[in-house]
Amino acid sequence: MIEIENLTKRFGRVTAVKNLSLVAWPGRVTGFLGPNGAGKTTTLRTALSLLKPTSGRVTFDGREYRAITRPGRVIGASLEASSFHPGRSGRDHLRMLAPCIGVSHRRCDDVLEVVGLGKDAGRRVGQYSLGMRARLSLAGAMLGDPGTLLLDEPANGLDPEGIAWMRGLLRGLAGEGRTVLVSSHLLAEAQLTVDDVAIIAQGELIRAGRLEDLDDGAHRTFVVAADPARFGDLARARRWDFAPEADGIVVVGPSSSEIGEAAAGAGLALYQLATRARGLEAAFLDLTSGKGLG
Repeated sequence: MIEIENLTKRFGRVTAVKNLSLVAWPGRVTGFLGPNGAGKTTTLRTALSLLKPTSGRVTFDGREYRAITRPGRVIGASLEASSFHPGRSGRDHLRMLAPCIGVSHRRCDDVLEVVGLGKDAGRRVGQYSLGMRARLSLAGAMLGDPGTLLLDEPANGLDPEGIAWMRGLLRGLAGEGRTVLVSSHLLAEAQLTVDDVAIIAQGELIRAGRLEDLDDGAHRTFVVAADPARFGDLARARRWDFAPEADGIVVVGPSSSEIGEAAAGAGLALYQLATRARGLEAAFLDLTSGKGLG
């Protein structure tokens, strides 16, 4: 379990993280989300004792990172996929880390296979694509077979196939009982991957909880009408909230059956009538509107 307790981090007059508290649970993938400059990376760096907190603390199963002997066997972290020597092979990069973590060279080869770099293990990292570097960074995080993973934008640079692979891997790691905390700006992908979300903006927690609880409970229905203008008049007359979207209209409030019956009564033909979930992206934008740095 990762527990962030009243964490504050200031850089001079700038408060990057303000009184942040949240929990990431074992057996679940927690999405750590927020606009650019929200304080996500600062929080993760402080958790790993790379930055000293101004106040508060972060613990892993009750212990701070600096108090853990051989932390690489307990916590795996991937904060960026660029901290590699370009002339060193992927295999040699992991073999350099192995003695610090306390694992064998065989373990290095094993994790390279897991992340799909087995055939490229002998290539220099300078020849790796951005996606391959993301995989190598993840291999480093997994090297000590840790029970906790902190991953900052792990899918950055991956192609669609690689993103799907990453999704399956993270779900599998959580399924083994590990705690997985992952920051991401890929909201559509996060919705398919995470169990819980923690959304921050300007260094403060905006919302935390289960992914499914982000839905505000309002009915949302996607409507394709034969005559959109007449349907808009009907929606206004009924005082429904609605907005054009792509090739149709999203109506918020009434159920799909109520919309269908009203359209039929008005002699309006509907080509499509589909219930739609609010979605992580819509919830994220509602919660963080005007609070990012761009």
